[in-house]
Amino acid sequence: MANRGYSNEAVYTRTMPSVQHIRLAYNNVYLLDSGAGSVLIDTGPDYRDAWEAMQAELVSAPEAIVATHGHYDHAGLGARWQRAGVPVAMGAADASLPSEPPLASAAELSDFEAYIEASGAPESVARDVIAGLRAWASDVRRVWSADQPYGEATRSGHWPTALRYEPFAPAHRISAREEQLAGARVIACPGHTPGNLVVVCEAEGWLFSGDQLLPGLTPTPAIQPARPRCEHEWRFRSLPAFVESLKLLARIPFSRCYPGHGEPFDNVAETIRTNLSTIEERGERVMAAIAEVGEGTVYAIAEGIYPRALQRRFWQIIPTIQGNLDLLEAEGRVVVDGGVYGVGR
Repeated sequence: MANRGYSNEAVYTRTMPSVQHIRLAYNNVYLLDSGAGSVLIDTGPDYRDAWEAMQAELVSAPEAIVATHGHYDHAGLGARWQRAGVPVAMGAADASLPSEPPLASAAELSDFEAYIEASGAPESVARDVIAGLRAWASDVRRVWSADQPYGEATRSGHWPTALRYEPFAPAHRISAREEQLAGARVIACPGHTPGNLVVVCEAEGWLFSGDQLLPGLTPTPAIQPARPRCEHEWRFRSLPAFVESLKLLARIPFSRCYPGHGEPFDNVAETIRTNLSTIEERGERVMAAIAEVGEGTVYAIAEGIYPRALQRRFWQIIPTIQGNLDLLEAEGRVVVDGGVYGVGR
């Protein structure tokens, strides 16, 4: 398909639903023709030549795009698409992500630093983690730009170059629990991010899951700010929301899942059950650690489970433990007082 501007006045011959799967390195992008409209799920990541590769493969222009969430590998080409005349829709709670890098504001950086200091980490560990956080915040600001040249590929090897994220404002912000867009059903599934979305083709039972449901992987929660920022609770409690979204999807019969990463799969209900079971098992492990120490901070509990890995993998382990503590607290199984967690009464 030629790299050109698009018109939303394209005339479609309505047919049975079809999906075109486009692989862009580590990411998947899907063109869904529901028979009542054409929608692209995710914009594609912005690495060198990604835009040209996608245009060469697309069989037709989408009427609209749904970015499943605001992370740069799923919405990185949003500005490019909107300049081409195709509107991008995004969950309202994620709509600020494409325009402002993480930790760009002093208030947000201060919230994260306060969280680290209150986690119970030893002073030397907290100091090193905060220094690393500030360095990361400085580096990531260079990603949110169309002017920077593409950097070298990262150690993960997920994309052929480093990614960029040209700032943009999504043309459509989805704040309802669900809505119809270009013939597809868009459902709010907060958890992975506050404004996370999935797309459903009801006629075929297809789920376009973004990062909500992935093959062979149970996503872990992240420490992330509430959007918009709340004075009484700066942090979005992602795992309780993620579990509720999984339970919502479990009530819908799906024949096939098209994930944001990895290969499409058919055992959708089984994968949802496995995710929920894995999260429950992690929660029991956290409960056992609390029972062992009586009570403790998030760092102390994490150290009891991962004594040798915690210091070098702080941002992998602490969010996992915190997410499970949030879930257990929501269930009434643990209580927290001044950052110290204990078994609920």
